[in-house]
Amino acid sequence: MTKVGILYICTGQYVVFWPEFYRTFREKFLPGCEKTFFVFTDAPAIEGENAGDVRRIPQKALDWPYSSLLRFRMFCSQKEALSRMDYLFFANANLVCLEPITEAEFLPRADRGERLLVVQQPGFWDKRPIFYSYDRNPRCRAYIPYNCGRAYVSGGLNGGTAQAFLAMSEELARRTDADLADGQMPLWHDESQLNRYIAEQDPAAYRLLTPAYWYPEGWQMPFPQKIRVLDKNRRIDMAVVKGSRPPRSLLQRKWGAFRQNWLPWLWLARDTLLRRHL
Repeated sequence: MTKVGILYICTGQYVVFWPEFYRTFREKFLPGCEKTFFVFTDAPAIEGENAGDVRRIPQKALDWPYSSLLRFRMFCSQKEALSRMDYLFFANANLVCLEPITEAEFLPRADRGERLLVVQQPGFWDKRPIFYSYDRNPRCRAYIPYNCGRAYVSGGLNGGTAQAFLAMSEELARRTDADLADGQMPLWHDESQLNRYIAEQDPAAYRLLTPAYWYPEGWQMPFPQKIRVLDKNRRIDMAVVKGSRPPRSLLQRKWGAFRQNWLPWLWLARDTLLRRHL
């Protein structure tokens, strides 16, 4: 039977999501596979920890954004155990599996050369690459020029063969550490690093799924809801987790809209003329 490792981080307030995640993914996610849940947590106890499919890994809560940014380092710390799996998948804490998800629809297809699995980020599935929220800072190792990139993928659900996923995790942990040493913080932390890595790959090397497998609660999109992303703000205090931010002024909002909708065309022309590449 195919062995699948599911990597899950629930420190601090995020532990509230674990019971529903565990129950739904245990029942409906790849039901034909032998699943092991690797749970990185600071909780004194979690549901199912005495079951044979749960491995609780002590992990202290880190300040935002390091709780997200350093996840590749966490995965690498368990390389020996994770390498015994056939496939590895990381899933954000606030996911719920709504429908049965089969191996045929989800696993990378070896016969096509696929080794990794990524999911389109729902905010960008219908947008041009120049409007993707890539990290555009050339001093950061997550940098993607405006004339590059094919898809914007979610940092909250990804995976692949154990070998490919661990190789990616080691490389992105290395890049993250190097950026921090240089005083650089990727725009969207681990998600920015992941998008750079995927942009470097041959499209035949990964399977790209629709937002059906990353469907935010309350959204309306032309996809079936396979995996729902629960609204964190309805369940935990995100101001405590990430820190509160002052509201933006009208001028700041208008400048933000201009930067988002019009400036990318100028930067695309610049990067094309300069023949920038990954």
